[in-house]
Amino acid sequence: MDYRIEENGTAYTATVELEQAEVYAFAEPGVLGEQVPARVSGIRLAAPNGTGVTYEDLGGSVISFPRGNYTISFAGEIKDSQLQQVYDRAYRANVTVPAVYNVTNPILGGYSQGANVTTLPGGATELTWQSTREVRVRFYDSGRESLLWFFATTWVVVAIVLLFPFLLNRLARGGRT
Repeated sequence: MDYRIEENGTAYTATVELEQAEVYAFAEPGVLGEQVPARVSGIRLAAPNGTGVTYEDLGGSVISFPRGNYTISFAGEIKDSQLQQVYDRAYRANVTVPAVYNVTNPILGGYSQGANVTTLPGGATELTWQSTREVRVRFYDSGRESLLWFFATTWVVVAIVLLFPFLLNRLARGGRT
């Protein structure tokens, strides 16, 4: 399973390798972790030699095709700067995040356990899981990080301003013992 987040951060493209399959459901986790149909576009089903294969749309984000080995490519939406996928069994997964985004600050971003994080030439970030049942990547841009530092700095200044009179008062009382 390979996912590539687009530069605008609102969509992804995916490539999924299927072995001896005859049906595939495009799904994403719902609020309670249940599988809900995912809206995807640009679906392409290819045989191992790269030729396109026709499929039948069964509705509800499910497609069927003759049993065999295939590669499915498609595009999906990203909501709230977070890509999240849950699988029925453990798979190897790879997510590529463009250089304009970051995932390393645990307050703003993050990713599911077990990921190997690599910075690629050009600044993109690649997250790889050797065996996982869940892929979760939350990313952010430099603007959000700047806002976090501004907010944190503001609260430190407010705390110092509010504590300064209290500390001066304690020092003044301590000198009159």
